Amino acid sequence: MEDAGQRMLLARMDQAFSDYSQKAEQLSVTLAETRDPSSWTSYNELLKQRTIEIVAYERYRKLKDELFSIIPPPTLQERPKSSVG
Repeated sequence: MEDAGQRMLLARMDQAFSDYSQKAEQLSVTLAETRDPSSWTSYNELLKQRTIEIVAYERYRKLKDELFSIIPPPTLQERPKSSVG
């Protein structure tokens, strides 16, 4: 059951990353299309798109942190021996 929960969390994280990527791309497009950067309309549109991107990133980061918090680190016996000596 725990594995199914991790897979579901991974799927949610994947979707959140996809959403974040789309929002970041939309922000890039908005920045490239800005015709009059000194206008309040353009400025407000950039702020709005930036906020949307930040919210999407925070959603992704929260899911990523949650997933990594439940993945146990390898035990000492599983670590490969260092070739640096």
